[in-house]
Formats: sequence, C-alpha cells, structure tokens
Amino acid sequence: MRRPHAGSVRSTPCSARSSSRWPACSSSSTDRRSMDVFPQLSVDRGIPIPIAEQLTARIREAVLAGSIAPGEALPASRALASAIGVSRTVVVSAYEQLVGEGFLESRQGAGTRVVPELPRWGEWERRGADPEQGSVSNGPASSGSIDLRPGRPHVAAAPPREFVRAMQEAARQPWHSDAPDSSGIPALRDALAAHTRRSRGIACAAADVSVTSGTSEALLLLALALRAVHGRAPRIAVEDPGYAEGIRAFERAGAEIVRVPVGADGATAHDLRALSAGQPLDAVLLTPSHQFPLGGRIPAAERLGILEWARASETLIIEDDYDSEFRHAGALLPALGSLAPGVATITTLNKVLSPSIRCAAIVLVAESAASVALQTELRAVREDVGPPLPLIQQSGLATFLESGGFRRELARTRREYGHRRGLLLERLSELGIPVSGADGGLHVVVPLEDQDGDAVVQELAAQGVLVDRVGNYRARLTKTQQDALIIGYGAEPATRLLRGIDVVAAALAAHNSAPRR
Repeated sequence: MRRPHAGSVRSTPCSARSSSRWPACSSSSTDRRSMDVFPQLSVDRGIPIPIAEQLTARIREAVLAGSIAPGEALPASRALASAIGVSRTVVVSAYEQLVGEGFLESRQGAGTRVVPELPRWGEWERRGADPEQGSVSNGPASSGSIDLRPGRPHVAAAPPREFVRAMQEAARQPWHSDAPDSSGIPALRDALAAHTRRSRGIACAAADVSVTSGTSEALLLLALALRAVHGRAPRIAVEDPGYAEGIRAFERAGAEIVRVPVGADGATAHDLRALSAGQPLDAVLLTPSHQFPLGGRIPAAERLGILEWARASETLIIEDDYDSEFRHAGALLPALGSLAPGVATITTLNKVLSPSIRCAAIVLVAESAASVALQTELRAVREDVGPPLPLIQQSGLATFLESGGFRRELARTRREYGHRRGLLLERLSELGIPVSGADGGLHVVVPLEDQDGDAVVQELAAQGVLVDRVGNYRARLTKTQQDALIIGYGAEPATRLLRGIDVVAAALAAHNSAPRR
C-alpha cells in the first residue's frame, strides 16, 4: 500500500502521531539555529530515553507524517550530528536502525534517503509508529510472501560503488586470446588467500587457492578429485542433518554417502571414529563454525580430537566455512584449516555480497603426500571443467578485495545482521518462543514440540510466510527425533521480519492448543 502524498499530511515540528512516551520537541534542549532542514529531528537530554533512540523515533515519525518525503535525502551524518549537538555515532546508529527497518536506504557515496515506497505503511500507521503498541494482524502479506527461509542473505538495492568502479576498471582491460587460468587468475587467488589469512587464520598462499563458482561446485570438484586419487567412488561422511545441496553434489560425482548424526554442538571425534571403524572414510564434510542447519559449533577441544582422528585415519576433512564472517556472540574459534595443514576449507563471498556473484574458493595447504596428490588431481579436474568465472568478473573481484572495499562491505553487513538478529531475538523472547543456534550465521532454530513440522511449514506458506524445517535436512526423521523450524533473518527488512515472526507465533500457538489425536 502506497503512503499518502506528503502534501496531504500537515507537517509539524513533532509528529502528531507521537505517543506519550515521546515528549514534544523542545528547542531549549538543543541549539537548532544551524539546522536549516528538518528541524523536528531534535533530541531532549532531559528525558530518560537514550538519545539515539529518540533520534530514531523522530526520523521515523517524520517519515510517517510525510514531512520527509519518499526518496528525499537526509542530512549527512556529520552535518546532522553537528546541527543537533550529538555525536556522529548517535546519527549513524539511528540511520542504521531505520535502514534495517526498511524506512531508509543507504548507498555508498550517495548518502542516506527515505525509501521510495515505505514498507508496510498500513501496519505502521495503525501502530502509530510506537513499538510498544503490540503486534499486527496475522493475515497473508499483501506485498508478497515474507521469505524467512535459511541461506538467503540481505542484498543491497545497488552494488557498492567501490565494486562498480572495480568492475568498470576490469571491463576496460584488454581481452585475451586464451581463457583465464582454470584455478582463477593469480590476482584473485592472491586476494582470496590474503582474505583467508586475515579472516580464518589459515597460513595460505595463492598457490593453495582454487576459485569456484560456489560451495556446491567446490564439493563436486573435491569429490571428483578424490575419485581420481583413489581410483574408485570415494566414501564421504556428511552431517545428519546437513547441507542437502552439498550432498547432492557428492552424489552427482558418484560418491558413496555415509551419514554421521550430529547434535547441538556438531559432529564428535567419537562418532567419526566409530563410523570409520568398520570401513575407512575418504573424507568428511563438516560445518564446524555454524552447523547447518542446527546452528551449533564444534568446541575447541573437540576440533583437536577430530583433527587427530583424521590424521590417524588419513581422512580428508572438508570444512564448509559458509557464513563464519557473521559471529554475533561468543569467542571466535579457529578454523580447522588454521589448526592443521591438509584440510580443504571452502570459503565464499556470496553470503557477504550476493549469491549472484558466484565466487567461492577451496583453500588447501598441501604438505603430506596425500594432500599433494589431492591438490594435483583437483587442479586437473578444474582444468577439465574450465574457468569458474569470466576474466572481467575475476579481475573486478580481485580489485574489490585488494582495495579494502570487501572489508568495508563486510563491516556494513555485520552491523545490518546484528541489528536484525537483535530485533528477532527480542520479539521471540517477548512471545515466549525458545530458540537455538543464534550465536552465528543468519538463521535461528525454533524447536517444535509434537507438532507435524511439515504441516506447520505448509500452513505458514499458506499465510504468506516461508520457513524451513530441520526434518528436510535429515536422511529421515524418526519418531524419537524432535523436528524444528529454521527461520532465516537475512533477506527481509526488519518490519517484514517481525511481522513474519508474529505469524509464526500464532501458528505455533494454534498447533499447541489443537486437540491431540
């Protein structure tokens, strides 16, 4: 629903929709003489409300009242901070909060402005822009389904300007008669190695990096390389529940799949040792930093036990490091690849930038004869398959990484996801819904009691909210295993995210109160 034209709402220094919680703007508390635009964006240090929270509410109210029009630019953070007498950090915090809520959009080099069309105008109008007035109705989303499925990151409205400049520079480079290096051009492999050293602590060089188009292709290439090394179908253990697309990639390569049950903290050395006692494993795929989909992480002592088992049994560890950039709580744990050579660590840029980028990498520091043989076959398979990305895209990504643009984009997305995660956990707590797996990544897990997980997912889809369930990632869900919902908070803006959570809560309450058969 489109918001009313700005001219149809009378603009006042403070929005008429302000609740009693927000006192009228006071010129006595802030010197606004230097503020020649938006005088209603003031704060009052005499009330017991944090000034960042005050400013956030003032901007939101002004947008809803129409005194700041759709598409209109807001003052630069430094200018607004100077005008109303607060630190720039306060303004940046308010802007980021409202970007997360979907009221503002911020583009590098283009400033911050109101979105052209407000998110769910009717809901905020009914609630009077007051977050304490409760939830909204639980009907279907009028602007399309609310997508809370896992694995879907936030994608900016437009690419970062530094990325665009890097791609423009790459497009001006001369063309070549030959295809680029099948493992990736040296500049990109060098940039990815530097990124991996900084972010994962893995002592790697460009020669240890093979560029791929994503995690699934990386797993496919590794399975084919293992097949070449052993001269037969490789026997690969996978987590249960685990990464379904990766398992299918292994199966496409003809691998024999063995499933290892995982709990809240992921796989254990004891279970892997027992699984390989009868027949050795060639490899095991693990998500140690944020198990998919349960969300746990393998403790430090257990990591060392798994590495010792792998060394003794000559089993390759494939470390899927798909979203470890987003650690929200708890101490950082070292990547398996940083603790021992010979681990094949898969890292990706897709979760930070966009799945449409299609850039990932296999990082394998080969020291033993077995890992050298694997790396040789991996390069041969990569040569047969061909280059993973066009030369222009590889060159542009290399420049973007080397310039620091990727690090800045990562910092921005971390703040964005941290904000959404905080809102999500606060709302779930208010609704009395327990969660797990929230310390990292972009999704949480909501346990189900004795509800039919598939029925809950289908019912939510009929109401316009898309979620997933743990049962879809198990080989089979036994009667003794509890199913759970998987709720992603990466893709949707905060207003739609919170509305989706309200729908989920209502559906769970309805199932809990339904008579048991």
